[in-house]
Amino acid sequence: MQHKEYLVGVDMGGTKIAVGLLSVDGKIIKEMRMDTRGHEGPELVVKRIVEAINALSEGYDIRSIGVGVPGIVNTEKGIIEYWSTFNWRNIHLEKMLYAQLQKKVTVVNDASAATWGEFNFGAGRHAHNMAFMTISTGIGGGIILERKLYNGSNMLAGEIGHVTVNPNGPLCNCGKFGCLEAYASGLSIQKHAVEAIKNRPSMLSDMEQQEKRPLDTKMVFAAYASGDDVAQQIIDQAATYVGIVLANFIQTFNPDCIVLGGGVMKTNARFMEKIQEVTHQYVLPSYRDTYEIRRSELFENAALIGAANLMI
Repeated sequence: MQHKEYLVGVDMGGTKIAVGLLSVDGKIIKEMRMDTRGHEGPELVVKRIVEAINALSEGYDIRSIGVGVPGIVNTEKGIIEYWSTFNWRNIHLEKMLYAQLQKKVTVVNDASAATWGEFNFGAGRHAHNMAFMTISTGIGGGIILERKLYNGSNMLAGEIGHVTVNPNGPLCNCGKFGCLEAYASGLSIQKHAVEAIKNRPSMLSDMEQQEKRPLDTKMVFAAYASGDDVAQQIIDQAATYVGIVLANFIQTFNPDCIVLGGGVMKTNARFMEKIQEVTHQYVLPSYRDTYEIRRSELFENAALIGAANLMI
């Protein structure tokens, strides 16, 4: 038996679940990853998470368990109010896990968990006020105010992906039109590219034929790096809307640090540079030397680390 206390973090995603055993200083000691299979229902998903936690924690003294989940989460009650991917509603995840593990469990939105992870152990660890945006399949975010995670009056703060950037824009998955996510998420970038190459010549069409698979976001960024006009327009549009949203956020909350994470931020350094340029362009001059925009240091581990450490 180990003499120190340890933490468990769980990052539930739409396709994968990561379960990790961590030290209290944010180091992942060991982890397991599995397919989510959320269509099988929450009971079976929880059963597999419990099995993974028991396997990882055998011989360790576990202080607490933190779980990051996409969607609308009521952290005070430990309930997943709505997870659109699997149409889960009012799932009492905290009670379900506690009943089998007899350990304190905290359930949070995964973007909030990632925000906390980056703030404590990643690119935002020296910040006082911080904003986090994850640009992946979708877009999420989180806010640190006065070195505390800000959840809002109804635990709904940080839905930065659904800020409207163009009221006449495309339909978003949330049901609104012209959300940031409808332009700048990985899935939206792919969709815009698929539509664009129907009417315009582009190296993307050649890439699709050569690789014998449907167009994806990585191909769009590869074409962007090669100077393809269609890819350039789509990626620059995405970066422009991200930059405008960040400029508005800076003028509203005056953070000293903004951290950008998610798979899309791994793709191309020029994308990051464009976001920085647009943010600088749209923010008032008096704010221009008050913040830094940084790339995530934790990336896919941010939510796992943050969720585990929220109870410290």
